[in-house]
Order: sequence, then structure tokens, then C-alpha cells
Amino acid sequence: SADGQRVAFQSDREGDLGIFWQAADGSGTPERLTKADKDTSHIPESWSPKGDGFLFRVTKGDDISLWMFSLRDRKAMPFGAVRSGAPTDAVLSPDGRWVAYTASMTTDQGQRVVYVQPFPATGATYQIPALEAGGYRHPRWSPDGKELFYWIGGTVRMRVVAVTTQPTLAFGNPVPIPKPPFWADSVNDVARRYDITPD
Repeated sequence: SADGQRVAFQSDREGDLGIFWQAADGSGTPERLTKADKDTSHIPESWSPKGDGFLFRVTKGDDISLWMFSLRDRKAMPFGAVRSGAPTDAVLSPDGRWVAYTASMTTDQGQRVVYVQPFPATGATYQIPALEAGGYRHPRWSPDGKELFYWIGGTVRMRVVAVTTQPTLAFGNPVPIPKPPFWADSVNDVARRYDITPD
């Protein structure tokens, strides 16, 4: 969570693949937040910077949609009509005003693209510049929200693009950055591949 006090996670402890949360130090009893339908899984993706909710993806077969869970109302609702054939790997910007995510209408690795939408959703959708083949995925915001990192499949090339939000959302030109030496070149859609440290 935003204050570091809670961890949200998927569990099958009650027979479905819903989301629970618990104190980060492991104390207390896990509390259920969502209940997944049969053959459906809920996977938490990104906390709101205010700590009042989180984004999660709902997966049923090859159909994936993006949802928001409100801790205030204890309710889940779809976010921005986002549908994809690949994991969304969504992340809220540091100011909580934008959501970056991966979407694809197929499960083809090369068809994935990173989009940004306002939060709350308004219907506007912005695609980051697609200058290379290989499929774009795993977006991450810089701590100040002025850059968006992502990687391209195949040889796992990393890029960063400048982001401006006034008067409207706009992207600069993608810039190559070195691949970390510990990075495995295999594709893993389950794990969060990397993050950006506060500094």
C-alpha cells in the first residue's frame, strides 16, 4: 500500500482466486477484498498513491480486463473499458492522475502496446510512440511522473520516454537505456519484471 503498511495478494485459500490483504509485517488475519467467479482470477497490479484503492486485472482464459477496487466503498468496478489478450501490468502515476498499461487484442507477443489513460477514466486513450517491432510492455513511471519506462520483447530492449501532461498528454521520443545485467531474456507474464527506485 502507499504507506507501506499493507500487502494485497491473490489467494485460493477460500476456493477461488480472489484478492486479500494483510499487514505487511504478517501480523493479523488476511481479509478478503474481492471474490472471483469460477474460472476467473483477480491479480492486484498497482496501489493508488493516496492509498484508497488499487488496480487489478480480471483474467478469464485469454480475456483480460482492468478493474479498480475502492477501499472506501469496498467495491470493484471496471476501469476505462480496458480489454486485452495479454496481461495489463497497469501502474498508476505518482500523482494518481494517469494509468499506464499494456494491451493487446491477441496473445501474440509482438502485438502488445503501452497505453495511458486519465484517472478516473474519461474515454481518452494515448498510445506511446511505437518505433520498433517486438511488442511494448511493463510500463513504469519515474518517481516524478515525468518519464515512462517500458521494455520491448524479443531481445528485451528497455526504453524511456518523456511525458508532459499540460495542456494535454504528450510523449517525447523514446530513448534507449542499458539493460540491467541481471535481466533474464525469457518472457514472464506473471512476475513484475522491474521497478524504479525513489532516487
